[in-house]
Amino acid sequence: MQAVKAGTGSIFVMSSHVVSGQVGLKATMPALRALGHETVTLPTTLLSAHPAAFPAQGAPAGGPMPPERMVEIADWLLAAGALDNCTAILTGYLPSAAHIDAAAQIIAKIKALHGDVIYCCDPICGDDGRLYLPEEVMHGLRDRLLPMADLASPNLFELQMLAGRDGFADEFEVVDAARDLGVAHIIVTSAPAPAERVAALAIGDDVLRCETAKAPKAPYGMGDFFAALYLGLYLAEEPKALGIACATLGQMAAANLETQTLPHGPVQLAAAAIQDKLNI
Repeated sequence: MQAVKAGTGSIFVMSSHVVSGQVGLKATMPALRALGHETVTLPTTLLSAHPAAFPAQGAPAGGPMPPERMVEIADWLLAAGALDNCTAILTGYLPSAAHIDAAAQIIAKIKALHGDVIYCCDPICGDDGRLYLPEEVMHGLRDRLLPMADLASPNLFELQMLAGRDGFADEFEVVDAARDLGVAHIIVTSAPAPAERVAALAIGDDVLRCETAKAPKAPYGMGDFFAALYLGLYLAEEPKALGIACATLGQMAAANLETQTLPHGPVQLAAAAIQDKLNI
């Protein structure tokens, strides 16, 4: 098991919640707790399961949390002192432009009280060449939330849409697009890689690249888990954060090929995969 300095403080997470399954909040919480962080969670939507988990049953029951209720709950938490120990904020699935507006209001209020809080935006809006949320959500992520973010974790398609690119010829163009977003530190998942391999880029003052074996089909919730795990490692100032996060996900995917779900037990961090520094 990889040894990482234990985290301190709580992390406030706004994302989806499912009753059955390990996606959204139920994927982020184990990752952050493995690093010693308390999680304070606010659902943006409540569903019976991931939409693809039980296809024969049709669309899952449930729906979005009213955006005004999100603000109401966050205001109560702030007034009660429940966020006094907040060191970071993470946003994931936000189903509408109104939810993005609510999240922006909440982030601004927390940052007004805790000026050094780190905000990580996981700009969930699409994958595999298509947007699966309305286009105004992507615009809201780009125009409202990314300017507030200290850290962001788009996949390659989300980066393409957020940066207004037609595609990427190579890693140089990926790094250029990421830097155009104006966020100090960006992790790009599903970066260009050979067949049967998967890569991620960490783009800040330096550019790091990590490549691991690709699972035939990744369990649902891997993106949520990765964003949370990397945030926790980043807060711990772990120099091998990218390598640990990529290796841990690869290990979990390989161990759960049959169930296609993230494990319910404690998270075991893997030894760091090799991180290459790119001269970009």
